[in-house]
Amino acid sequence: MQYHAPKSTCNLCGKEYTQRGLTKHVKSCLTKRLYNQHGIPYLYIVVRSSFNHDYFFHLLLSPTTTLKDLDAFLRNYWLECCGHVSAFAFERWGEEIPMSRKVNKVLSPGKTLEYQYDFGSTTELQIKCIADITAVAKGKKKIQVLSRNTQPIIPCDACGKFPATRICTACQWDGAGWLCEKCAPGHDCGEEMYFLPVVNSPRTGVCAYDGE
Repeated sequence: MQYHAPKSTCNLCGKEYTQRGLTKHVKSCLTKRLYNQHGIPYLYIVVRSSFNHDYFFHLLLSPTTTLKDLDAFLRNYWLECCGHVSAFAFERWGEEIPMSRKVNKVLSPGKTLEYQYDFGSTTELQIKCIADITAVAKGKKKIQVLSRNTQPIIPCDACGKFPATRICTACQWDGAGWLCEKCAPGHDCGEEMYFLPVVNSPRTGVCAYDGE
């Protein structure tokens, strides 16, 4: 089998799209379903892994959303393992932006932020503002998920026949650590080696991250 990223679902209409067509669709779907001239100004952003764009969130942010709120969201869904430090910046490894800053004060359509979690085994994300929209959104959440990537299917390094479900932390960087349920028990490192689960996050296999 080969590595591939399945289609992902638009939460506004329930239709599935490839990553290539998803942003265009969600932007259009927002206008059709949520636009209201008497609403309030929201930001539509896309958060992606800096090094594997198959991991992403499409989010709708209310005008009261702060970077601290976005940081908490990303930690909760994608990142939190050991309470590591995180930061937002306009450039990679640039000056930090205070977490108290409202997102609509640092982002506007076309602008991008960089985000890093854990300055040892760092997970890096890119946050791009796609559009602003005057809307009436359902619920009172500051951050609403418009779409999230479907988990990529990563083949087992040992047999290549089945999806990997476990990661040997000693071998994953040598092309031998992503293992399916059948191959993991017979892995050369044995039961003494620490295995991590394969999860739907750009932090899969890093530090002690084991999922949401």
